[in-house]
Amino acid sequence: MDSKLQLLTQIAQGVAAHFGSQCEVVIHDLSRENMESSIVFIENGQVSNRKIGDGPSEIVLETLKKDPDLLKDRLSYLTRTEDGRILKSSTMYIRGTDHTVDYILALNYDITGLLTVENAVKSLISTGEAAGDHNKEPKKITITSMTC
Repeated sequence: MDSKLQLLTQIAQGVAAHFGSQCEVVIHDLSRENMESSIVFIENGQVSNRKIGDGPSEIVLETLKKDPDLLKDRLSYLTRTEDGRILKSSTMYIRGTDHTVDYILALNYDITGLLTVENAVKSLISTGEAAGDHNKEPKKITITSMTC
């Protein structure tokens, strides 16, 4: 294992441990002859149902057809799995000394459950006021004690 892949693996393990089982971290080795088996490391593969030896997503394959000098990291975008889960994804292109893309470090965080929680919280905190009114200072009310 070359030193760059070793470092990426260390980082990937740390990120996966930090964010937990909903965070898939994938390393693709683009120096392989067969792009369809570019995954050389994966943590929490159950997020996308991929494993070592699988290939990159269609999005990544399409992007790699572009001029390598024009490739830019794509951070914090949404994707959807075949079974309908929503992922917050990031794709980082790791370049070699000759500026070619040697590796891809990809993060896929399953936010499906978080979106459900977000919707539940929104309904709990909603006051029914107009959409633009939520930034206004709450009205002050005085509560007096009452005795029976």
